Amino acid sequence: MRFFDSLPDLFYLGFYCPTDSGYFNEYSNTILELKDQKEDSIIFFLKEIRKFLSDEDISIATVPSGKSSNRSSGIRELAKQLVKSYSKFTDAVFCLERFKDSNDDRTRTIEKHLKTIKVANSSVIKNKKVILMDDVLTTGTSIQACKKLLLEAGAKEIKVIVLGKTIRNVEDAHNCIDQEDEDEFLKETIDQYASDYYWICKSYEMEKDSLKEEINTAHILVDEWANDQHGYVDPDDDEEHNYIKEKSQEKHEIIDKIYNEKLSEIYENQEKEDLCYEHDIIMASEWYQYYQYMVNEANLVLEGDSCTCFSVDNPFVSYFQDWYATRDRYLKSLQNFCGCQF
Repeated sequence: MRFFDSLPDLFYLGFYCPTDSGYFNEYSNTILELKDQKEDSIIFFLKEIRKFLSDEDISIATVPSGKSSNRSSGIRELAKQLVKSYSKFTDAVFCLERFKDSNDDRTRTIEKHLKTIKVANSSVIKNKKVILMDDVLTTGTSIQACKKLLLEAGAKEIKVIVLGKTIRNVEDAHNCIDQEDEDEFLKETIDQYASDYYWICKSYEMEKDSLKEEINTAHILVDEWANDQHGYVDPDDDEEHNYIKEKSQEKHEIIDKIYNEKLSEIYENQEKEDLCYEHDIIMASEWYQYYQYMVNEANLVLEGDSCTCFSVDNPFVSYFQDWYATRDRYLKSLQNFCGCQF
């Protein structure tokens, strides 16, 4: 479940393929059935939205129909049912009102929508977080106009939920999703982890060798000190010679203690690096499985035959938000990155 603040600014459950696009499918038909206010489609979308939306103090508003006389609509009926199913939601379903018919979709602009829509009741959205709902997003001008009006009327923040984003070329979308070789990416990631781990292990081996050399030098210096001390003492002075031997032994023991402590610290750090490496490999594998799941879900959503909807955290939701505006630019960037021709 997701709270309002963690929702994307725009979340669409799936894609709407127009009947004349050649890609019209079951999901697109379900959206058309919702437009006709058929109960099964309303129940379907209600269940899908309830999968991720948490109950909190927010208002639910809707984009009004293009015709001023058509106050009732499928998206509004869905929104009313949604409000009823949550105890903390505020009903702002009819907050926005179309007081004048808008022109044909192809000529609608934000400015034209602003001249035909008004906020009929600001009290239900004032100083509140608002979820604005619509059935289909094509140009997005009506949604932008409604957001502007709601904010000017006092709404604190607005997130948008759309049932279907219009898309006309599903094949191109599939190709872009599958463009990057994730198997190769995973292999390169693991190879990089292995390379980093190799050099980390190498550095620890060098540190151990350096420590051993340092300790050996310290022992040699102690032996040299003891020999010098013995040279200053009468050969027959057994007591003094024994004292030098004891002091020498103490110094050797201190050196060995320091060596063991430092060596233990090195092994401890190395063990931590081992655990980090294992964790990184596991996380990379889990990320890969998660990514594959999201890819499969995105492809199913594009197909639209199984009425599969996007998970709210699927990265491909933002990927397709500006599909028509960014498609050519994205293909060009992929071409430069992968050396592929499209």
